[in-house]
Amino acid sequence: MNTDTLCKFCTGNQSKYVCPKCGAPYCSLTCYKSSIHLECTEQFYKECIQEELDVQDSDDVGKKEMIDILKRVYGENEDSESDSDDEEFTDINDRLNGIDLNDAEVVWSYLTDSEKAEFEHLVKSGDISKILPQFTPWWCLPIEKQIVTEVGENMNDSEFPHLITNIPKLSILSKKSPSDCIQWNLVNMITPYVFLIRYYNGKHKSYLSEFINGLYNLSKNLCLNQNFESYDIAVKSVELCIQEHEMFKGFQEGFILINNDLETIFSNGLDSNCNYNIKLALSDIHNLLTMYKNEQKNISLKKTEQGEFNRSFPDAKANYSILVDIKKVRLLLKKIEYFLSWVDESKL
Repeated sequence: MNTDTLCKFCTGNQSKYVCPKCGAPYCSLTCYKSSIHLECTEQFYKECIQEELDVQDSDDVGKKEMIDILKRVYGENEDSESDSDDEEFTDINDRLNGIDLNDAEVVWSYLTDSEKAEFEHLVKSGDISKILPQFTPWWCLPIEKQIVTEVGENMNDSEFPHLITNIPKLSILSKKSPSDCIQWNLVNMITPYVFLIRYYNGKHKSYLSEFINGLYNLSKNLCLNQNFESYDIAVKSVELCIQEHEMFKGFQEGFILINNDLETIFSNGLDSNCNYNIKLALSDIHNLLTMYKNEQKNISLKKTEQGEFNRSFPDAKANYSILVDIKKVRLLLKKIEYFLSWVDESKL
């Protein structure tokens, strides 16, 4: 056994992680919280708690974020040389004060004609993504931050997906041996997952229907059970599907970033468990599908009224050739569970 990679605190197990404060190698959360490592441990949790308090102290963070986005869209900033001479143009803070910013129709009705025209131009040109707040997906976060998740806090408050641990054995799910293409089919599934999280700038849970329908239609393995013979072909298939959709125009140039994301997920640097990020991604897809299934059960049969905003920006899922219903969700959940089981027992 290589003593250079042993856990510094129990000295009996191979280390899996490195303390971000002192650089000490350790194997588990128990060793990380060891009494001889108490100073670093307390400082780490203190910083985590302070970060959470900083977020909670922000007065209506969601509203402030929306206001900031709208200001960037319409050029209201401190660098403006002069105020508008148009008396009808009042400060956007005043106009949107007290209204529900989650109601697109209401927000749209409070914008001027020129603002609406500018917004439509940004959406159709794809430039809308340039004024959104910078987003860092979970797979780009330092792995040590997941220690907080391991303690068992509410998974909805975590930056990391909730990892599914009760994974059944592959032999229980199927008597047949997995296809040689399974690893590339997995790539074809995770690629649109990564793309859509980037596309929705981390707000994909607010667009759950669009996200799930996009995931299904952009992955030929999910929607058509197509098999892939290599990593490059599996990724290229998703890229070609993205190019077919007008709604993704302007975002296609960011596919280099998607390739970097995939490299991070499929080689996350944890030698003791190199499939960990893959299992996190599959767990997240499974959890999102479950949320979507429950949401579909609760949807009212009443047709949503088509206001001016909905007519100008129709539901994105309407652009997909196949829509995901409850029956398809059940099949997809079983498929994700199969992939999870295979990844859990494999060394990619």
